[in-house]
Amino acid sequence: MGVNIIRLEVIFKTATCSIPINYHYQLCSFVYKRLKHKDSDFESFLHEQGFKGFKMFTFSQLFFNKSAVRDSSILIWPAGGRWYVSSVSEDFLMYFFSSLIEIPQIEIQGTIFPIEQVSLLPEIEFKEEMEFFMLSPLVVSIPVDRNAKLYHKYLFPGDEQFEKVLNKNLIKKYEAFYGEKIDGSISIEPDWEYIKRRSKITKLVDINGIKIKGSIFPFKARGDIRLLKIGYEVGFGERNSLGFGMVKTLRDEFSQKGSKELFKAD
Repeated sequence: MGVNIIRLEVIFKTATCSIPINYHYQLCSFVYKRLKHKDSDFESFLHEQGFKGFKMFTFSQLFFNKSAVRDSSILIWPAGGRWYVSSVSEDFLMYFFSSLIEIPQIEIQGTIFPIEQVSLLPEIEFKEEMEFFMLSPLVVSIPVDRNAKLYHKYLFPGDEQFEKVLNKNLIKKYEAFYGEKIDGSISIEPDWEYIKRRSKITKLVDINGIKIKGSIFPFKARGDIRLLKIGYEVGFGERNSLGFGMVKTLRDEFSQKGSKELFKAD
Protein backbone atom coordinates (compact mmCIF):
# COMPACT_ATOMS: atom_id res chain seq x y z
CA MET A 1 0.00 0.00 0.00
CA GLY A 2 1.44 3.38 -0.97
CA VAL A 3 2.15 5.78 1.85
CA ASN A 4 0.20 8.55 0.11
CA ILE A 5 -3.12 6.71 0.28
CA ILE A 6 -5.07 8.12 3.23
CA ARG A 7 -8.76 7.57 2.62
CA LEU A 8 -11.22 5.08 1.31
CA GLU A 9 -14.35 5.44 -0.79
CA VAL A 10 -16.93 2.67 -0.46
CA ILE A 11 -19.79 2.44 -2.94
CA PHE A 12 -22.58 0.16 -1.79
CA LYS A 13 -25.98 -1.13 -2.83
CA THR A 14 -29.20 -0.52 -0.96
CA ALA A 15 -32.56 -2.26 -0.78
CA THR A 16 -35.80 -0.93 0.66
CA CYS A 17 -35.05 -0.84 4.37
CA SER A 18 -34.55 1.43 7.36
CA ILE A 19 -31.83 2.07 9.92
CA PRO A 20 -31.75 4.14 13.12
CA ILE A 21 -31.06 7.82 12.54
CA ASN A 22 -28.39 7.58 15.26
CA TYR A 23 -26.23 4.90 13.66
CA HIS A 24 -22.78 6.33 14.50
CA TYR A 25 -22.03 3.87 17.29
CA GLN A 26 -23.10 0.88 15.18
CA LEU A 27 -20.89 2.05 12.32
CA CYS A 28 -17.94 2.53 14.69
CA SER A 29 -18.53 -0.98 16.08
CA PHE A 30 -18.52 -2.31 12.52
CA VAL A 31 -15.08 -0.77 11.94
CA TYR A 32 -13.63 -2.38 15.08
CA LYS A 33 -15.25 -5.71 14.23
CA ARG A 34 -13.53 -5.69 10.85
CA LEU A 35 -10.18 -4.72 12.35
CA LYS A 36 -10.48 -7.59 14.81
CA HIS A 37 -11.20 -9.95 11.94
CA LYS A 38 -7.84 -9.06 10.38
CA ASP A 39 -5.65 -8.48 13.45
CA SER A 40 -7.05 -8.80 16.96
CA ASP A 41 -3.90 -7.36 18.56
CA PHE A 42 -4.13 -4.15 16.53
CA GLU A 43 -7.85 -3.88 17.20
CA SER A 44 -7.24 -4.26 20.94
CA PHE A 45 -4.46 -1.67 20.88
CA LEU A 46 -6.58 0.85 19.01
CA HIS A 47 -9.75 0.26 21.00
CA GLU A 48 -8.21 0.11 24.47
CA GLN A 49 -5.19 2.38 24.15
CA GLY A 50 -4.76 4.08 20.78
CA PHE A 51 -2.14 6.73 20.19
CA LYS A 52 -2.16 8.39 23.62
CA GLY A 53 -5.91 7.94 23.62
CA PHE A 54 -6.55 9.03 20.03
CA LYS A 55 -7.79 6.40 17.57
CA MET A 56 -6.47 8.27 14.52
CA PHE A 57 -9.31 7.49 12.15
CA THR A 58 -12.61 9.00 11.18
CA PHE A 59 -15.49 8.32 8.83
CA SER A 60 -18.25 10.20 7.09
CA GLN A 61 -21.96 9.84 7.44
CA LEU A 62 -23.58 7.37 5.07
CA PHE A 63 -24.63 9.17 1.90
CA PHE A 64 -27.70 7.44 0.48
CA ASN A 65 -28.80 8.32 -3.04
CA LYS A 66 -32.47 8.01 -2.10
CA SER A 67 -33.60 8.27 1.53
CA ALA A 68 -35.85 10.17 3.91
CA VAL A 69 -35.92 10.76 7.66
CA ARG A 70 -39.03 9.57 9.49
CA ASP A 71 -39.09 10.08 13.25
CA SER A 72 -36.05 8.22 14.61
CA SER A 73 -35.33 6.23 11.43
CA ILE A 74 -33.83 6.71 8.00
CA LEU A 75 -35.95 5.16 5.25
CA ILE A 76 -33.83 3.91 2.35
CA TRP A 77 -34.72 2.87 -1.20
CA PRO A 78 -32.80 0.84 -3.83
CA ALA A 79 -30.51 3.54 -5.23
CA GLY A 80 -27.13 2.88 -3.61
CA GLY A 81 -24.88 5.04 -1.50
CA ARG A 82 -21.34 6.09 -0.58
CA TRP A 83 -19.21 6.08 2.56
CA TYR A 84 -15.74 7.50 3.28
CA VAL A 85 -13.13 6.42 5.82
CA SER A 86 -9.83 8.18 6.54
CA SER A 87 -6.76 7.52 8.69
CA VAL A 88 -3.14 8.54 9.14
CA SER A 89 -2.29 4.97 10.22
CA GLU A 90 -1.15 2.66 7.44
CA ASP A 91 -1.91 -0.37 9.60
CA PHE A 92 -5.48 0.77 10.05
CA LEU A 93 -5.89 1.28 6.31
CA MET A 94 -4.34 -2.07 5.42
CA TYR A 95 -6.41 -4.11 7.87
CA PHE A 96 -9.72 -2.36 7.30
CA PHE A 97 -9.46 -2.22 3.53
CA SER A 98 -8.50 -5.86 3.18
CA SER A 99 -11.39 -6.88 5.44
CA LEU A 100 -13.82 -5.18 3.07
CA ILE A 101 -12.41 -7.18 0.19
CA GLU A 102 -12.84 -10.44 2.07
CA ILE A 103 -16.36 -9.63 3.30
CA PRO A 104 -17.79 -6.99 0.93
CA GLN A 105 -20.66 -5.63 2.97
CA ILE A 106 -21.47 -2.95 5.53
CA GLU A 107 -23.54 -4.05 8.51
CA ILE A 108 -25.68 -1.82 10.73
CA GLN A 109 -27.89 -3.46 13.32
CA GLY A 110 -28.76 -6.43 11.12
CA THR A 111 -29.13 -4.41 7.92
CA ILE A 112 -26.68 -5.40 5.18
CA PHE A 113 -25.43 -3.07 2.44
CA PRO A 114 -23.51 -5.09 -0.19
CA ILE A 115 -20.35 -3.33 -1.34
CA GLU A 116 -20.01 -2.72 -5.07
CA GLN A 117 -16.64 -1.01 -5.17
CA VAL A 118 -13.83 0.07 -2.86
CA SER A 119 -11.31 2.69 -3.94
CA LEU A 120 -8.21 4.02 -2.23
CA LEU A 121 -7.96 7.77 -2.69
CA PRO A 122 -4.60 9.51 -2.95
CA GLU A 123 -3.39 12.25 -0.67
CA ILE A 124 -4.34 15.74 -1.77
CA GLU A 125 -1.97 18.69 -2.02
CA PHE A 126 -1.88 20.62 1.25
CA LYS A 127 -1.40 24.38 1.28
CA GLU A 128 -1.28 27.04 3.99
CA GLU A 129 -4.82 28.07 3.10
CA MET A 130 -7.52 25.52 2.38
CA GLU A 131 -11.29 25.41 2.14
CA PHE A 132 -13.11 22.51 3.78
CA PHE A 133 -16.63 21.10 3.72
CA MET A 134 -17.96 18.81 6.42
CA LEU A 135 -18.71 15.15 5.68
CA SER A 136 -19.77 14.64 9.29
CA PRO A 137 -20.52 17.05 12.16
CA LEU A 138 -17.67 18.93 13.85
CA VAL A 139 -17.61 18.55 17.64
CA VAL A 140 -15.73 21.03 19.86
CA SER A 141 -16.28 21.24 23.62
CA ILE A 142 -14.85 22.27 26.96
CA PRO A 143 -15.47 20.70 30.40
CA VAL A 144 -17.70 22.68 32.74
CA ASP A 145 -18.08 22.01 36.47
CA ARG A 146 -21.70 22.05 37.62
CA ASN A 147 -22.41 21.05 41.19
CA ALA A 148 -19.18 19.02 41.40
CA LYS A 149 -19.98 17.19 38.14
CA LEU A 150 -18.22 17.70 34.82
CA TYR A 151 -20.32 18.39 31.74
CA HIS A 152 -19.47 19.17 28.14
CA LYS A 153 -20.16 22.69 26.96
CA TYR A 154 -20.31 22.48 23.17
CA LEU A 155 -18.74 25.28 21.17
CA PHE A 156 -19.75 26.58 17.76
CA PRO A 157 -18.50 29.12 15.20
CA GLY A 158 -18.38 32.55 16.78
CA ASP A 159 -17.87 31.25 20.33
CA GLU A 160 -14.87 32.84 22.02
CA GLN A 161 -12.90 29.65 22.69
CA PHE A 162 -13.91 27.74 19.55
CA GLU A 163 -10.69 28.24 17.57
CA LYS A 164 -8.39 27.87 20.58
CA VAL A 165 -9.90 24.54 21.61
CA LEU A 166 -9.87 23.27 18.02
CA ASN A 167 -6.16 24.11 17.72
CA LYS A 168 -5.30 22.43 21.01
CA ASN A 169 -7.01 19.25 19.86
CA LEU A 170 -5.13 19.21 16.53
CA ILE A 171 -1.79 19.74 18.25
CA LYS A 172 -2.45 16.89 20.69
CA LYS A 173 -3.34 14.51 17.85
CA TYR A 174 -0.24 15.45 15.84
CA GLU A 175 2.07 15.02 18.82
CA ALA A 176 0.39 11.74 19.84
CA PHE A 177 0.89 10.13 16.45
CA TYR A 178 4.28 11.52 15.41
CA GLY A 179 5.83 11.66 18.88
CA GLU A 180 7.24 15.14 18.43
CA LYS A 181 6.30 18.60 19.68
CA ILE A 182 4.83 21.10 17.28
CA ASP A 183 4.75 24.87 17.63
CA GLY A 184 2.05 25.87 15.19
CA SER A 185 -1.56 26.89 14.84
CA ILE A 186 -4.33 27.45 12.33
CA SER A 187 -7.07 30.05 12.06
CA ILE A 188 -10.64 29.21 11.11
CA GLU A 189 -12.89 31.40 8.99
CA PRO A 190 -16.42 29.95 8.87
CA ASP A 191 -18.53 30.61 5.77
CA TRP A 192 -20.83 33.10 7.46
CA GLU A 193 -22.97 33.53 4.34
CA TYR A 194 -23.69 29.79 4.36
CA ILE A 195 -24.46 29.92 8.08
CA LYS A 196 -26.84 32.87 7.63
CA ARG A 197 -28.71 31.05 4.85
CA ARG A 198 -29.26 27.96 6.99
CA SER A 199 -31.89 27.90 9.69
CA LYS A 200 -29.67 25.53 11.70
CA ILE A 201 -26.11 24.23 11.37
CA THR A 202 -26.09 22.12 14.54
CA LYS A 203 -26.83 18.42 14.72
CA LEU A 204 -27.60 16.45 17.88
CA VAL A 205 -26.48 12.82 17.79
CA ASP A 206 -27.40 10.20 20.39
CA ILE A 207 -24.56 7.78 21.14
CA ASN A 208 -25.93 5.11 23.47
CA GLY A 209 -27.90 7.69 25.45
CA ILE A 210 -25.17 10.34 25.41
CA LYS A 211 -26.17 13.45 23.47
CA ILE A 212 -23.35 14.89 21.35
CA LYS A 213 -23.84 18.22 19.59
CA GLY A 214 -21.86 19.12 16.49
CA SER A 215 -22.10 21.58 13.64
CA ILE A 216 -21.90 21.36 9.86
CA PHE A 217 -20.58 24.32 7.85
CA PRO A 218 -17.89 25.13 5.26
CA PHE A 219 -14.78 26.93 6.47
CA LYS A 220 -11.42 28.25 5.38
CA ALA A 221 -8.41 27.19 7.42
CA ARG A 222 -5.05 28.96 7.32
CA GLY A 223 -1.79 28.13 9.02
CA ASP A 224 0.52 25.23 9.78
CA ILE A 225 0.24 22.64 7.00
CA ARG A 226 1.01 19.82 9.45
CA LEU A 227 -2.09 20.65 11.48
CA LEU A 228 -4.27 21.04 8.40
CA LYS A 229 -3.04 17.64 7.21
CA ILE A 230 -3.71 15.79 10.49
CA GLY A 231 -7.18 17.36 10.61
CA TYR A 232 -7.91 16.17 7.09
CA GLU A 233 -6.57 12.67 7.76
CA VAL A 234 -8.11 11.86 11.15
CA GLY A 235 -10.78 14.54 11.56
CA PHE A 236 -11.10 18.00 13.05
CA GLY A 237 -12.41 18.36 16.59
CA GLU A 238 -13.43 15.54 18.93
CA ARG A 239 -15.05 12.10 18.72
CA ASN A 240 -13.49 11.39 15.32
CA SER A 241 -13.62 7.59 15.67
CA LEU A 242 -17.38 7.84 16.24
CA GLY A 243 -17.80 9.50 12.86
CA PHE A 244 -17.33 13.20 13.63
CA GLY A 245 -15.15 15.90 12.09
CA MET A 246 -14.45 14.43 8.64
CA VAL A 247 -13.95 16.99 5.89
CA LYS A 248 -13.35 17.23 2.18
CA THR A 249 -11.78 20.11 0.28
CA LEU A 250 -13.31 22.36 -2.33
CA ARG A 251 -11.31 20.56 -5.00
CA ASP A 252 -11.85 17.06 -3.69
CA GLU A 253 -13.32 14.83 -6.35
CA PHE A 254 -13.80 11.49 -4.72
CA SER A 255 -13.54 9.67 -8.02
CA GLN A 256 -10.37 11.64 -8.70
CA LYS A 257 -7.60 10.59 -11.05
CA GLY A 258 -5.02 8.56 -9.26
CA SER A 259 -7.49 6.67 -7.10
CA LYS A 260 -6.71 3.00 -6.83
CA GLU A 261 -9.61 0.61 -7.28
CA LEU A 262 -9.17 -1.97 -4.56
CA PHE A 263 -12.27 -4.07 -5.16
CA LYS A 264 -15.11 -4.14 -7.64
CA ALA A 265 -17.98 -6.61 -7.57
CA ASP A 266 -18.86 -8.46 -10.75
